[in-house]
Order: sequence, then structure tokens, then C-alpha cells
Amino acid sequence: MTGEKQGVYIRTYGCQMNEHDTRKLYKILEKDYRPVDTPEKADLVLINTCSVREKPEQKLYSLLGQMKELKATKPGMMVGVCGCVAQQEGREILKKGRSVDFVFGTHNLSLVPSLIQLRKNGAPPQVAVNYREDWEELPLGFADPDPAQPGKGNHVTAFISISRGCNKSCTYCIVPTTRGPEVSRDIAEIEREVRIAVHRGSREIVLLGQTVNSYGLDLSPRVSFVRLLDRISAIDGVERIRFTSPHPQEVREDFIECVSTNPKVCRHIHMPLQSGSDRILKLMNRNYRRSKYLKIIEGLKARVPDMAITTDFIVGFPGETEEDFQQSLEMMDIVQFDMSYSFAFSPRPGTPAALMKELITQEEKFHRLHLLQAKQEKIMADRLGLWVGKTVDVLVDSPNRLDEASFQGRISQNYIVSFSAPHEGVSLGAIVPTTITAQKRYTLCGEPSLVR
Repeated sequence: MTGEKQGVYIRTYGCQMNEHDTRKLYKILEKDYRPVDTPEKADLVLINTCSVREKPEQKLYSLLGQMKELKATKPGMMVGVCGCVAQQEGREILKKGRSVDFVFGTHNLSLVPSLIQLRKNGAPPQVAVNYREDWEELPLGFADPDPAQPGKGNHVTAFISISRGCNKSCTYCIVPTTRGPEVSRDIAEIEREVRIAVHRGSREIVLLGQTVNSYGLDLSPRVSFVRLLDRISAIDGVERIRFTSPHPQEVREDFIECVSTNPKVCRHIHMPLQSGSDRILKLMNRNYRRSKYLKIIEGLKARVPDMAITTDFIVGFPGETEEDFQQSLEMMDIVQFDMSYSFAFSPRPGTPAALMKELITQEEKFHRLHLLQAKQEKIMADRLGLWVGKTVDVLVDSPNRLDEASFQGRISQNYIVSFSAPHEGVSLGAIVPTTITAQKRYTLCGEPSLVR
């Protein structure tokens, strides 16, 4: 059919910032492309990469091999690479991946339509990885909560970026290199995007940044993250506010007070710990110690006993001894994390940690990772069990994919709750008081009552 849009497929690796960039890309391309669910259906394939760990980088080149074979059967198909690996390696990707038509960095999403057009006009493969000091404002309205199903989002939850880059110097992390120094977005622009999201039906706002609680320190005059939370919570229609991820070094008393008392801020904090050993934290250049971390947790739970705390761990960092590892396990026992994301250390080229001598084998790294994850499974099962019998508010964000008669949503503490309900009685975006009746491995089940 004349004028029919071509298909675009985006494969995303990495953190929520990468997922957010993917939503932007779908919005930027929507004039000429429609989202499809497989590369085989696509005329344009974009691979949004992550360089925090080694595995996603390896997946890139494996996928590019598959794209080379696919392009041989689909004349005119284009492949682009973006994200942190693209920002870091640039033209090297063209040398390693002959199927690539263009590469663009984390600061150059708005250039994608012109890169596509250049290739269509016969230009050689292009690279755009230039750093931008200014904020790259892009089309609003890309708050689809499920990047795996673009175009099918219900917009109950809107993801909004408040800053980009990072000023921390963690020795294992390449993000300050790939995304640059921290740049905060103008508070008026953030508020404007929140209002648009609410107008489109969003009830929950998720604020994104590498270290969200250092937001505004680079603005003139300065604006604190707590001030931003207050401003957003004052916007009519916003029911819940989440954010990821705060850095323990920047947590002050006003932050603890705000997240404990502001009724619109969810009772869930994802605060990366990385290690329970002060010695390893120092080698990581994390700029806090376990005593400070524990003081923050104590301050939060003293005010909100059912505050959910989730975190990140790196296991097998260079120099980590058995004693260091045991201190991480000890911190899990003390804090009782509701969930943790844990990884075995993998050196990233260009980081100080890549030059550190590793004292343990890969086998030992994964053994420790298994022990830590097994402990987390047990803690999480216990934490889930505490909710059984309680009545909680569930913000309905999607139908249950496994059961058409069921819905699911999240409580303030970010646990997913599934429940059966007639379609005419529940709508997306409704807040449903629900009595928790059972727990599963990672989620909860409940019986709904009145909808509001």
C-alpha cells in the first residue's frame, strides 16, 4: 500500500536509561516507521547497547552476525547501533560489524532520521557520537511503559528523564565516559512533560537519572532533588512518584524526610550498595561506607517500617577476599533487601578496575554469586510472606498476559500483584484496594474490593 509505514525493531540491553532512550527512538521514528516485534518483520533494526558488563557487548556482535544473514535476504534493510557501546567504540563497530549502516551515541538520538536518509541517498556508513553539552530536547509523549511492546502501552506509568551522565568516579563503571558528566534538565521542562503525561492518562511518574538525588547541583540557581519531588507531587493527577537510582553519598536528612512523609512518593527505594565490605567500597571509589548506608536504612525504616529496599551487588571485584564477601552476605541479613540485582565482576576497558589484579577465578566468582542470589531468594520469600493477609492499594497497569480475566499492578513498595476481576469493574489506571491472599516466587496474588 502506498504510504504504508515501514517496520522498526529495537533490541535493548542495559539499564532503564537505555530503555528510556528506546522509547524516545520509537517516538522520533513514528512518522515513518511502525514498531514490529521481530527483526524478520523489520525494515530498520536498531540495537541499543550496554557497556556496563561484558555480556551485553558480546551479544551485540553475535546479533550483528545474525543481521548480516538477514540483510542478505532483505534488500534495503538497515541496521543501526546505539547506546553506550556505540558511544565508546564508534567507528570500530563499523569495522567489526559489516552489516551496520550507522552508529550513533547517547547524545545523538535526534540525528537518527538524517542518518537513515543519508544511507538511503547512497552515503557510506555513518558515525555520530559527538558529545553535547546542552540538553537534547526530543518529542514528548514517549512514555510507553513496555518497550518490548511499543505502541501498545497504556501510559499508566510515565518514565521521565531528569538528568543524564554521572559525576561519580566508580572504578568499575564506564558510564561517565559513555554518557558524559551529569547534566540536569530544566525543572520547568520536567514539569511540562509530567503534565503532558498526566493529560495522556499517566498516574505514576518514574524519574530517571544515573544518580537522581544529585539532580540540580549543576543548575544555576541550584535546585535540590527534594524540591523537584515537591514540585511534581503538587501537579494534579500525579498519584505516585518513583525514581531510580539515588546514590548513598548524596542522601541527606531532607531526602529521608521527604520520601518518608510525602504521600505521593512510593515507599520503595532502590539504592545500590555494591559491596558490604568497606575495603572493597574504597577500591570501588563509592565514597560511602557500610555505616553510612546502614544509617540511611535505619532512618527510612524508623519512619516507614514497611519501606521496601532494593539494591545492587557486584561479586568478585578485584581484591575481594572471602571475608569481604561474607560482609556482603552479612549486610543482606541486616538490611533484609526486598530484592537485589547482582552480577559477577567483569572488567570494562577504560576503567581503573580493569587494571586491578584479580585474585579469584571465574569459577569462584560465580560460586559466590550463586550463594548471594540463593540468600536473596530466601529473604525475598520471607518478605513476600509478610504481605499475605494485608489489604493494600494496587495501581492497575496491565492485563495479566497469562489470564485474560485477570489484571496486575503494583503496590507502593513495587511488588507486582495479580488478581481476577471482571473487565467492566476494573480499568487501567484504577487504584484497587486488594487483600493479599497468596505469594508466588516473585509476586503476590490478591482479591480486589472497591475501585477508586
